[in-house]
Amino acid sequence: MFRLPLPTLALLVAAAVGISSFAGFVWAVDDPEDVIKYRKTLMKGTASQITNIYSVLKGKTSFDEHVAANARAISDNAVMILDVFPPGSDEGNTRALPSIWQDWAKFEAAAAALKTAADKVAVAADVGDMEAVSALAGEMGKACGGCHEPFRKKN
Repeated sequence: MFRLPLPTLALLVAAAVGISSFAGFVWAVDDPEDVIKYRKTLMKGTASQITNIYSVLKGKTSFDEHVAANARAISDNAVMILDVFPPGSDEGNTRALPSIWQDWAKFEAAAAALKTAADKVAVAADVGDMEAVSALAGEMGKACGGCHEPFRKKN
């Protein structure tokens, strides 16, 4: 029969008790106002990345090598957009319209369109085709605006 030394056995029991105590731990529900603040920051980040891309396209800056990274960040943000509009985050200091939750499938499609458009910009920028980036950035802008029109309150 296999026997563990008493100190090892005590350590294993303590670890098992410690791990099992986490089983009942429940994460707190996010406060809706904190969710709204978080998503505003995400959206501001997306706007900043689009601004960076257009800064290059308009010749105001020469950071062509940053365009793909900015576009990939927009693509990543487009995936996160769906997460930051949970049910119950429609009240408070938000410009989100009820149509987001009323027509979730359309909202998902709008986020997917932004991701697809941003991915195309990233691919074109990766190969250095700034003419294509310019044309595709317009599509990306339309995808972004395509979400604002049906789902965001006017100023």
